[in-house]
Amino acid sequence: MIVMQRPNRRTEFEERIVEGEMVVMDKESEQIHQLNQTASFIWQLCDGNHDQQQIAEELAEAFEIDADTAEADVADTLKKLEEIGLLVSC
Repeated sequence: MIVMQRPNRRTEFEERIVEGEMVVMDKESEQIHQLNQTASFIWQLCDGNHDQQQIAEELAEAFEIDADTAEADVADTLKKLEEIGLLVSC
């Protein structure tokens, strides 16, 4: 598993919360990404200050899930966010 040291949201996007889920708009590529509640939570912690482990710990606490599940969810979500170009690693 690849670990992002300190994932960070790219800043050129517009983002809004719609019905509890984050919507990220990339005007340059004319794409809109809708993140579910878990991905929205993770996205908000991708601030360049939290590392992957810290994000997993906060997710486990907030959603009352075990550490292994949180770590897997965070790793999978970060991988997807990076693949679609929404993140940079600090």
